[in-house]
Amino acid sequence: MFSILIYIIVYISLFLFGITLMRVGFKGLVFDHLKNINPKMSSMNGFLIGLVVTLLLQSSSASIALLVIFLATIKLSIPFAVCYIIAANIATTFTAQLFVWNDVHLMFICLIIGLVLLFLPYAKSVLIGSILFGLGVIFSALYGLENLVHSIPTEKIDQFVHSPSNTRTNLTIFGTLFTAIIQSSTAAVGMLMAFSHDGLVPLFQSYYIILGANIGTCVTVLLVAIGQPYHSRITAYAHVWINVIGAIIAFPYFISHPLTEMIISLTSNGEQQVVLISILYNVLIGIIFLIFLKPFCKFLTLIHRPY
Repeated sequence: MFSILIYIIVYISLFLFGITLMRVGFKGLVFDHLKNINPKMSSMNGFLIGLVVTLLLQSSSASIALLVIFLATIKLSIPFAVCYIIAANIATTFTAQLFVWNDVHLMFICLIIGLVLLFLPYAKSVLIGSILFGLGVIFSALYGLENLVHSIPTEKIDQFVHSPSNTRTNLTIFGTLFTAIIQSSTAAVGMLMAFSHDGLVPLFQSYYIILGANIGTCVTVLLVAIGQPYHSRITAYAHVWINVIGAIIAFPYFISHPLTEMIISLTSNGEQQVVLISILYNVLIGIIFLIFLKPFCKFLTLIHRPY
């Protein structure tokens, strides 16, 4: 089991390395355009920008951390920042859909083309190569994790899945701590997809780990906000409140059970189930916060006053 643990750490590291390569490539292509953000943009603009930037950066925490950094120099409205965060939470779940399409042939195509582009003497070619090679590395890590699952004794997996300690609370705490350590909810979802490939981990358990993963990903943004101006800090606090309140809303059994059952009825593919439940959860929570946008922004300014 120790060797399996080492392999898991290696594959998670590869996954994070791939995410970083893609992030560097996309950031290099769009960073100059982000400098043109108008401080008077509406909250709907915030939602659309959050959606696009997060899809490009492949990480909600990286996208929101970028917003926090920009807010140190550009004073955008709190509704703009909140809508940006809501969109970032939704967009990062669509990244996981790429992983469902993981294919050995596609993996090699991305790795080879990406590697060739990395060695071309053109800045944009290097950035595009970084994106493709990063995607290939991610596919490699997921492929390795899926194969690794088959080497774990079935009785060990059954013992873990049916353990009395796997309560809803413990699963949420595990998702929070695991994501806080690896600094990526996308990687956490990727891990769940690998272990759900053959239905080894029930969707009901994955659901609560995802709730925790959304909370754990706030750590990165909170660290970036340390020492930043008020608008930057309140954005980081908003990120925490949205994910914590969202988890509390979605935590009860009468919410989780019908949601997971609905997803199970839509597809028997374990990986697709994990992606769909993650998308559904973030979309529903996003709608709730958009409906109560004004009261939530007032709540933020009331709780977190400038000092």
